[in-house]
Amino acid sequence: MKTIHRENSDVRRHYTVQKNSAESFHAKILYAGELKKSIGWKEQLHSHPFCEIVYVKSGSGTLHTDSGNFPVHRGDLLIYNPGILHSEASDENLEFSLLFCGIDRLHLKDKPINCILDVNACPVLHTDRLQPFFECYFENLIAEMQSKSYYYDEVSGALVRIILNLVLRLLAEQDKSYFKTNESYQRARDYIDRNYSQIECVEDVCKNMYISRYYLTHLFKEYSGLSPIQYIISKRMEKAKQLLETTDLPIHDIALQSGYNEISSFLKTFKKIENMTPSEYRDKLKKQ
Repeated sequence: MKTIHRENSDVRRHYTVQKNSAESFHAKILYAGELKKSIGWKEQLHSHPFCEIVYVKSGSGTLHTDSGNFPVHRGDLLIYNPGILHSEASDENLEFSLLFCGIDRLHLKDKPINCILDVNACPVLHTDRLQPFFECYFENLIAEMQSKSYYYDEVSGALVRIILNLVLRLLAEQDKSYFKTNESYQRARDYIDRNYSQIECVEDVCKNMYISRYYLTHLFKEYSGLSPIQYIISKRMEKAKQLLETTDLPIHDIALQSGYNEISSFLKTFKKIENMTPSEYRDKLKKQ
């Protein structure tokens, strides 16, 4: 990881990105639109060969599908996999407003093409704290599609990807088993989590797991965005900072407990990642 151009301070903070998403996907937006406030509105039962996402901007109503009826309210998302029969209807004498988009060529791991939800999953998601984000991105998406301004196709595509990622975030937060992590990666990560302070090199992990270094590297890059050695270092630094924060142990002892037999290597690695020495890190904590 490249070092930032300036160190963190009380008035300047840097936040870096490390990949932690479980999905990489390509998707094409087909359309986006809005059903403006309508009273007593009801749609015909229908389905699509692609995915559709609907956001309830205002009002309340009922979603009818071939598997049942579901109440929907402001802030809800309605997710339609391909081939799912559905129709929406507003509550009697209440206004109903919907924002929606159609998406094709969506391919998530372990899911059929254009499918977001598992079979028989409830098609209604409550957005909760993410409600203002969904409303903002849907409205901006529709505005871009209407404007046909320069690069609107690229901006629209980016907004759709944000909406999809927020949907996946909701699903991951509500059901920890939604993303099926590769079993070999899970076992390798668990092994490192238990033994990072004793691991001398990546080959130690490979021998324990009976897999090649190439395959291990591929797994970690795909599921964590880090190489195996970067993940090992991240665990060691996590342990070192925890000891610096909670104990008065000498730096040499902290280096040993974090997996470094040579203190010079520990000091060099710590400063490269934290932009300060372990002693400076501890002193900074004491001043807070």
